[in-house]
Amino acid sequence: MMTSRGNGTVSIGYDDKGRWQVCVKNDRNVGSYGIFLGDNPFDFALPATLFQLIIIISISQVLYFLLRPLRTPKFICSVLGGIILGPSFLGRNEIYWNALFPPRQAEVLIMMSILGAIYFLFFCALKMDILMTIRAAKSTWRIGVLPFMASFIVISTLLNLFYSPQNFPHLQLDASRSALSATMAFSNFPVVSEALTELNLIATELGQIALSSATLNDCIQFFIIVTHHLVDTDKVKTLALGLSFWLLFIVGSIFILRPIMKLIARSTPMGKPVKQIYIVFILTGVLVMAGITDSIGVTFLIGPLIYGLVIPSGPPLGTTLVDKCEVLIAEFLLPFFFVFVGMNTNISALQKNWREFVTLQLILIAGDITKVLACVLVSMTYNIKAKHGTVLGLMLNIKGITHIIAFAKLRKIKLLDDETFSHLVICVVVTTAIITPLVKIFYKHRPRVLNSSSIYDEEMRTIQNMPRNSEFRIVTCLHNEGNVCGMTTLLEACNPVPQSPLCVYVIHLVELLGKSAPILLPINYRQNRKFLSVNYPDTNHIMRAFENYSKNSGGPVTVLPYVNVAPYKSMLDAVCNLAQDKMVPLIVIPFHENDHIDLSGHVATSIRKLNTRFQARVPCTLGILVDRYSRLGVNNDHSKTYFHVGIFFIGGPDDREALALGIRMSERADMKVSLFRFIVMNKKPRGCKIESSREDQLDLEEAEEMLDEGLIDEFKSMKFGIGNVSWYEIMVGEGVEVMDAIRSLEGNYDLVMVGRRHNIESLKDEEMGNFIENVQILGIFGDMLSSTEFCIGMVPVLVTQCGGDKRVNLNKLDRVGSVNVSQRSLPIN
Repeated sequence: MMTSRGNGTVSIGYDDKGRWQVCVKNDRNVGSYGIFLGDNPFDFALPATLFQLIIIISISQVLYFLLRPLRTPKFICSVLGGIILGPSFLGRNEIYWNALFPPRQAEVLIMMSILGAIYFLFFCALKMDILMTIRAAKSTWRIGVLPFMASFIVISTLLNLFYSPQNFPHLQLDASRSALSATMAFSNFPVVSEALTELNLIATELGQIALSSATLNDCIQFFIIVTHHLVDTDKVKTLALGLSFWLLFIVGSIFILRPIMKLIARSTPMGKPVKQIYIVFILTGVLVMAGITDSIGVTFLIGPLIYGLVIPSGPPLGTTLVDKCEVLIAEFLLPFFFVFVGMNTNISALQKNWREFVTLQLILIAGDITKVLACVLVSMTYNIKAKHGTVLGLMLNIKGITHIIAFAKLRKIKLLDDETFSHLVICVVVTTAIITPLVKIFYKHRPRVLNSSSIYDEEMRTIQNMPRNSEFRIVTCLHNEGNVCGMTTLLEACNPVPQSPLCVYVIHLVELLGKSAPILLPINYRQNRKFLSVNYPDTNHIMRAFENYSKNSGGPVTVLPYVNVAPYKSMLDAVCNLAQDKMVPLIVIPFHENDHIDLSGHVATSIRKLNTRFQARVPCTLGILVDRYSRLGVNNDHSKTYFHVGIFFIGGPDDREALALGIRMSERADMKVSLFRFIVMNKKPRGCKIESSREDQLDLEEAEEMLDEGLIDEFKSMKFGIGNVSWYEIMVGEGVEVMDAIRSLEGNYDLVMVGRRHNIESLKDEEMGNFIENVQILGIFGDMLSSTEFCIGMVPVLVTQCGGDKRVNLNKLDRVGSVNVSQRSLPIN
């Protein structure tokens, strides 16, 4: 008699002399003693598993590097890596196949792939804010339902027509065709979210609509799966027990687990990570929840999904979990799932029945085209442009890892065979590889998606063209509490009066961590107090400070608070859309080097890139507030009877915006405004290839000079009514003399304003920028005024820019060295 015991084989019997004999054969299948003692490492599960992990990570990273210019999603590279390791390519070599995938290691591979899928689904659900997304989906629910239904009907109908027993031997069961049609028609939130994040489109209008629609699809799919598992039985008693346990599981998750998770979040000190013991407890709970749902007859994949949804997303709990564990799960545990997919995908088998493969692919493509057409038609009912409806349809057609997990589940329950599984994996890879770059190409410039007849859509809103007797609207963006004091002081200097009150849209910019869906949420203290105090406590403090400012301001100020949670590279979209919708003439952002609070290198670099993106695409006037030493609003001398503003005017639209804001400030009684106008004598003419363009350029320069003179005359006329303005004309020969003259104009300023760009060609020499650190963001003279070379760097500077600068390269930021103007003197001729 022979039985297996642990890692060995036990043989029990009698020997030839009739004696009872027990023989134990040590069959080690985990680890080896080493090649020096005669063991082949690949005969054991542990070395083979580790080698599989090393190979799949290496291949997927190399493929991602090579396919990155094509905007190929990372998961496709991992799937391709698994296919390369499988029987389609390297697996054809029997020596390699038997060495890397020994039979005794198969169970280890399957178990690790299951663990990878479980934790992947948990983190996908953890980063979802399903309630908020579903609220957003209420207004666009037809996009989430009708395209899915149209695609499902087309795929199901075509499968029933062409997959007859006479034509193909596969998908003969009605359940197989229905399950395949539903799986391919659904759009999954984790897939769409990951793809849009890689494409930097997650915070766009279409991205938000796509996420809401995909969430609605997930809810429908979740309901269908659970219902199918519960009713798939002939016994009423079994159905009743299953339904009872399922309801008990849901009730326990909502009313027991969720309060516990909220308690953990509230007990964590502000700005501190969650304790490690809680993290271990939560991660262990993922396996427990998977085991519970598997035990009650529902698939083990549902438990981690429910568990992730009941945990509060975002900081502090969701952020800590993602920071500590997501990379380990995604880069070291999930690759086992891709190896499993590669082992079960055999491209060479397509040659045996290529006609069926082509037929299936055409049917699935027809379903995708139907979804795109349905999105176009449904989008028109929401007044969305047809071309943007097409892009939205492409977004919802993106396939991903959740589809492959669904295929693996259908294959396990015998609704799909190995050949059809290979067909579907190839379809997912090819479809997503084609659709993803198309989305990036068609939606490259992130235009507004709504058809609008407003005459203000294409008009550039600036401070100059705002009527003096109307509401003055400003968008202020803040990163932390250190930006509050300077911003409120700047707003108060803008002279809110009953004839022209201030309306301030205060947006707290928060990096998206521990969540998948970005939000731009208008804050209602009564409704969102608990949400802010737990997830974003800094936002609560910032908005209370602005609320106190509006109550204590010298004039009428309305504060409308928002919180914008998004990746730094996507924050711009929501802010610019809000400014365009509200017809705001001025957006004020803090400079990334303001030292109110210590920032990590990642955050400082991200804010710098964000400011550059603002400069490239802002739809109105942009103001960058440089307040490195926190003087504005903090260290002001209260014995002074006036607030002194200096304006350095050289010429051009940016300088005119600074002067227009100065004119508004000068109407305040306790405000002193000094204008320093630099007249450059030796102007360099711009080079022109043909005479006609030179004449046009001269006409343009004359028009700019007339605009400059008109605004300066308006400023001079203010002296007759109030008498607290002064102006000076300074004659200079070239750019270097302008900078030398600026150094000589040091004074007791509370704020200095200057434009970022200027119309004089001699002030744009590259040699001048070689000495300046932030010339691309602040301009030559903006950086000069904000450096220690001027008033030892103690004067706050507001750098204005009129409209976006399309010449700014978003992918190639400032590469100028760290040599500051204060560290190297400029030669003076």
